[in-house]
Amino acid sequence: MSSYPLFDAFPRLGVFPRAGLLHGATPVQPLRGYDTVWIKRDDLSASDYGGNKIRKLDLLLARAAADDRRDLVTFGYSGSNFVAATAWHGRKLSLTTHAFLLPQADAPYVADNLATGLHCGAELRVGRSQPAVVAQALACSLRVLARSGRAPRWIPPGGSTPLGALGFVNAAFELRQQIDAGELPVPQRLYVAFSSMGTVAGLAIGLALAGLPTRIEAIQVVGPQFASRDKLDRLVQRTLALLRRTDPAAAPARIAEVDIRTEFFGEHYAVATDATKGAMQRFAAATGAHSDSAYSGKALAGLHADLDAGTVHEPVLYWHTFNAHGRPAGVAPLSKEALRDYVLGG
Repeated sequence: MSSYPLFDAFPRLGVFPRAGLLHGATPVQPLRGYDTVWIKRDDLSASDYGGNKIRKLDLLLARAAADDRRDLVTFGYSGSNFVAATAWHGRKLSLTTHAFLLPQADAPYVADNLATGLHCGAELRVGRSQPAVVAQALACSLRVLARSGRAPRWIPPGGSTPLGALGFVNAAFELRQQIDAGELPVPQRLYVAFSSMGTVAGLAIGLALAGLPTRIEAIQVVGPQFASRDKLDRLVQRTLALLRRTDPAAAPARIAEVDIRTEFFGEHYAVATDATKGAMQRFAAATGAHSDSAYSGKALAGLHADLDAGTVHEPVLYWHTFNAHGRPAGVAPLSKEALRDYVLGG
């Protein structure tokens, strides 16, 4: 099965370089105990450090390297899987990551992700507000420019640019291949975390382009200042514009329906509600896979709420976005003292 069935279907899209981080389709499997629920295991997207962000990074890192940008500036919360994945995979292409972070509540994965970034030589700086983080990033960019003569490549949180979103247009074509191969039925609904929006924007375009009637249940896991209907619509339109410029035939006239659900967010980013904790425990018992309190746990809470309400009668798909591997081999754990600099209340 091709790693880029979208590019196979629309060869003109092959102008976009790839970093070679993807090694085939991520598996699908039924959720034990339910006849109508399947899981897309994007936590297994790479053998060393996975998660859904790899789909975006495969395109974003390759573009930076092709443009001879050796430094990357990116953003996230202190436990960001995206920041850790950028540092880990960017190092393979001799790219240096400079990440500017907002503090978050502590969780088991936070120290591992910070340790991964530091192990890769990433610069990790914490700001107490969005303006402070942006000011730090600007100062860093000027230093890089003065040192190297080249500005760093800025990558927004989660890698959610039009180019990054193409990774999930492609993911919808990968799903179509798996459906055609009989690995799962056509899902009528798809449950996924809604944060930096690139995953949902790409899937909304890709599902329609691949001819799938699937509706997206986008479970909000960040505040409205980061993700909203208006912001999603703008990213979708920018991604469609990129497709039209490259191959007009690859830009669908419509996109999949997206239902943004905010009732599972709770009060704060990455703070698990009781529903989140219960859904994470049920998922672990059924699959043996890990989830997190920031993203996948809240998406699972949305799925299980509908299952418990008896409203799931047709096939549905849960898209699991977390990294399955934890702290990579050879990465030393972060001390409790060092962790205090990055978490709320530290």
